[in-house]
Amino acid sequence: MKYMIFLVFSFTLNAGSYVFYKYSSNNSGKRVISSILLLSGLMIGALNAFFYTKSLKGIKLSIAYPVFSAASIFLVSLISVVLFKEIISTRKAIGIGVILVGVVLVAM
Repeated sequence: MKYMIFLVFSFTLNAGSYVFYKYSSNNSGKRVISSILLLSGLMIGALNAFFYTKSLKGIKLSIAYPVFSAASIFLVSLISVVLFKEIISTRKAIGIGVILVGVVLVAM
């Protein structure tokens, strides 16, 4: 159970790091702010790697990686809609659904 918690922390932090990268790119004209946001994203990414590695002690890589990837895709897509007002097309939504179904099948 604790290894699944580490995996949840990992993909949540992964999505969070990409939010900082996006904010960094949106502030590229302001070098100091952009650099701080980029470095924050990198530090969050390092925490992601730490928790992902911890999760692998108790979860098979063949399960952890698909779950991590699919959850990251789902979270990043959700965050992009909420924070950045991006539009998810029907095709993308179906694709995300197919990925999630695929992960469920792999993890069984």
